[in-house]
Amino acid sequence: MAIMDLEYIEIDGLLYPNIEVEGSELLKNLRKYGRLRLEYLHGFKQEMYRKLLFTGKLAEHCAAVDMRAFELSERIRADYLKQHPMPEEDALERIRISEQAQAVADEIVKTELIYV
Repeated sequence: MAIMDLEYIEIDGLLYPNIEVEGSELLKNLRKYGRLRLEYLHGFKQEMYRKLLFTGKLAEHCAAVDMRAFELSERIRADYLKQHPMPEEDALERIRISEQAQAVADEIVKTELIYV
């Protein structure tokens, strides 16, 4: 067994090892879909979460899912808006259609990329 020299931080009289997760800066900068994927892995796919965490690929995985999810979301939203054109004169209807387009895109992205 290898002995590791770790630095410790004292908090309220207890010593905690000063361990930093690889890619922690990338994890802090995740957007909506990347954070959703991280939360899903942590809550429901613990084995996959631990494997990615211990191999140092968790941040990279979540960032990749985040990027693909945003691209897919934008394509779905644009397609929805082509099928449902916005009226020029009714601002409330424009807002409703825009929100509906985003809701449809979110639902599809979550089903196909986040919760798998």
